[in-house]
Amino acid sequence: MLRTVVHHMKLRSKLLLLVLPLVITPIIVVALVTGFIANQKAYLGITQTSKDDLQHMADFTIDLLRSYDKQYQDYRQEISGDLENELASQAFAALKAKIKNKRVGKTGYIYCIDRSGTLKIHPEAEGRTIIDAKDSDGNPFIREMVENKSGWIRYPWENVGDQKPRMKIVRYEYFPTWDWIVAVGSYEDEFYKEANAIKSHIFLSTLVLIGVVGLLATLFVFYASTVATNPITHMIETIRKVKRGDMQARMEVVGSDELAEMATAFNHMTDIIQRNQEMESTLAQQGKMASLGVLSSGVAHEINNPLGVILGYAAYLEGKLSPDDPHYKYIHEIKRESKRCKKIVQDLLSYARTPRPTLEMTDLNELLTEIVEFAANHTDMRGVTIKPEFEANLPRVLLDGDQLRQVAINLILNAGGAMPEGGTLQIRTEAGPERTVKISFQDTGCGIPRESLEKIFEPFYTTKARGTGLGLAITRQIVEMHHGDITIESEAGKGTTVTVILPIDHEELA
Repeated sequence: MLRTVVHHMKLRSKLLLLVLPLVITPIIVVALVTGFIANQKAYLGITQTSKDDLQHMADFTIDLLRSYDKQYQDYRQEISGDLENELASQAFAALKAKIKNKRVGKTGYIYCIDRSGTLKIHPEAEGRTIIDAKDSDGNPFIREMVENKSGWIRYPWENVGDQKPRMKIVRYEYFPTWDWIVAVGSYEDEFYKEANAIKSHIFLSTLVLIGVVGLLATLFVFYASTVATNPITHMIETIRKVKRGDMQARMEVVGSDELAEMATAFNHMTDIIQRNQEMESTLAQQGKMASLGVLSSGVAHEINNPLGVILGYAAYLEGKLSPDDPHYKYIHEIKRESKRCKKIVQDLLSYARTPRPTLEMTDLNELLTEIVEFAANHTDMRGVTIKPEFEANLPRVLLDGDQLRQVAINLILNAGGAMPEGGTLQIRTEAGPERTVKISFQDTGCGIPRESLEKIFEPFYTTKARGTGLGLAITRQIVEMHHGDITIESEAGKGTTVTVILPIDHEELA
């Protein structure tokens, strides 16, 4: 199952899946081990320090008892009687107050018991005998202290008001002079409070460290995978474009690694394929033109003669019949379709035998003004408003006026055909870069589907029910013979813009 999932993943995802564990796992292991060692060292250090504090408090109390005992012996040598007892009593009271007031942690304290288990010094229960006291587990911890005299003891103890027993740790020392046991106790949660705080801090720091380093590692691996896979992604996109027929697409060549070498080889292969396609297209076009020329020259005479006879008789009959005659519409239909056949033949001859242009310097604005006036009265332009916007002081252009007239009329009538319900056609002239002029025909018609744009200039390709598919082919042929360029931009439902760019003058044309 996992293998199947990995098999269908993208290359970048595979790199992340494979590399991230290799990067993050050592980071996590190192951080956890380091945190564990640091925690242990800190825990041991704090624990030892706390034990040293208990030991120090026990030693401090023993020193106080020794000091008092020595002072008492001095009183006995120098003073006797009631004064001796009074001074000893005052000193002992001060000693007990000092020991009682000495706190260990928050609630810990010092107490002293004799060998019988009687509390000699205690903050609250002084004078009580606790030899049989037991901890929360039932162990007689006082007897153990009395028997061992010196050492460490740990036991659970529950005070009044506590919800559960708390572990208590006690350091006790034997004071042989008085046969006392000095005990210094503290609850373990207080005893280890600082250690636990450090432990929590180390744990939190370790998690933050793992998170930050893990995030940085993830970002770095993601960036590295992006850098590694972006060229491949670009290659795949280019291959898909070429597969869809975009032979202009090329792979970007960066550096000199294996991917750059593969991109160079692919671009070279695409260039070869494109040249072969262009050669095939040229050969096919030449073959088509040759066939068209033979067809046109062979049948034009045979078709035009009978068409002329048909048109002549149709015109004669049309003149003899009244428009109200039921046969009049049939005669009119014969005349119209005969004219259409004649135009098709003429278009074939025009496309197959378009003559070289006869060039002369021409005022383009003046020529287009004449064409607009003529086209505005054409039946295909009913309901269409033509808006000319001609740039003033446009330079004169070296061109064939008759051929350009054919280009402009074709484009204007095509625009009118795209607006059967009426619309606006804007014709604009302006100076272009590098000594060129630009003519644009922008309509508000139905537009051209995207899939038709690439074929719109091909001979015999048409989107009209009654079209020949030669109008735009002849138009492009004339523009190219003038060393110009023609482009179409269109969006279905929003209109079409045809742009013709012509050089002002050209050495080869001259």
